[in-house]
Amino acid sequence: MNRLAAVIITLFVVLFLAYGLYDFYQNYEYKEKTIHTGFKGEARRNPYYATRLFLKRMGIPTETQTSLQGMNRFPDTDTVLIITTRRTTLSPKRTHELLDWVKSGGHLIALATHRWQYSGSEKDNDEIDYERETDDSGKVSPDPLQRYMGVYTDSRPLFNLEEIDVEEDDAEDKKVYALKLKGVEKKLKLDDNWFHPLYVDSKHKKQTEEVKLHDENFLLRQKIGDGMITLLASMSFIRNSEIETEDHAEILWQLVHGLHKPLNQPAAIWLVHNDEMPPLWDILWRHYWAFIISLGLLLLFWLIKKSQRFGPLIPKVEENRRSLIEHISNSGNFYWKNNKQQLLLDSTRKALLQRLARVYPGWTQRTEEEQIALLAQQLSLQATDIHKLLYAQGIQQPDEFTQLIRQLEQIRKNI
Repeated sequence: MNRLAAVIITLFVVLFLAYGLYDFYQNYEYKEKTIHTGFKGEARRNPYYATRLFLKRMGIPTETQTSLQGMNRFPDTDTVLIITTRRTTLSPKRTHELLDWVKSGGHLIALATHRWQYSGSEKDNDEIDYERETDDSGKVSPDPLQRYMGVYTDSRPLFNLEEIDVEEDDAEDKKVYALKLKGVEKKLKLDDNWFHPLYVDSKHKKQTEEVKLHDENFLLRQKIGDGMITLLASMSFIRNSEIETEDHAEILWQLVHGLHKPLNQPAAIWLVHNDEMPPLWDILWRHYWAFIISLGLLLLFWLIKKSQRFGPLIPKVEENRRSLIEHISNSGNFYWKNNKQQLLLDSTRKALLQRLARVYPGWTQRTEEEQIALLAQQLSLQATDIHKLLYAQGIQQPDEFTQLIRQLEQIRKNI
């Protein structure tokens, strides 16, 4: 390739890249896009986390109770108790205690249940006489709380608000639903498209405040003793992703002040968002906290005791190993006592000769005299001593035999 062709190809590549960059910037632009990745932290575990933050920011101390099973006591009567679960772990006996708390001045905001079945221990599933009789409609709720209020839900399919005519929001051009609460001048907008309608029997209708959505009960309130029970057909409008929609936060604010005026708001709010058994460690701590603390202190003292020592460490006694000479001596004595000294002597000499053959090339081709002379020179020994070591026969004394075996092994190890 000549120089002109290389220049032309280079220009073509540069022009192609330049056109590609120009076309890219003409047809594409940088934009930021927000992608919802879901809730994190406590908001992932608690669907009503935003509700708690809202109430706290409005000046009402609010705390989360993880489970009905985890509640070993009810709050003070100046505290609003909000239960967003189906209360399937709340036994009739425990429900009776809850009603006594309401009668003493407490305010309970609870979610109505369509199908209630107690999921706790059978021994706690005892029936309670609520001193209230239902009418002859024959419809009685299995939930003890609703049965006390004379409230039941229909078993018909869900009531879909999307299928009815509702007002339209001019600003956003979408359907909203008007909720009129007693004591509130304006109608509050609700964006909730389905719920199970609530019904009240004739014996309790006079004492019940009914809040309707398109002629169906969405919310019921009853004054019981010095307190109040607010029963909702749905609480999805105060979940994390819904409370900022429409007037949902204001609806919750008005419900919380059902027994209190805004200037005289409740002292605190307990928010229950779980209907499952509490974790094992929570149960153990609640019932056996003294034992757990004692066990932890004992473990701490044991660790402190085991971590202390006085003075230097005692050195470990090393096990003495017998020397090779002792082993040879014992082996020689054994063979001598069993008249097998010649067998040991021949095997030892054979091992030495094999070692010499590997160390000195041509060892096997040398004569006996040449081998003795070479070995005597290398070991600085007399030729007679070398001859005795390699070829002497008829050893009669055990000491002499042992000494001979020892010398043969030493030579084999040192060559």
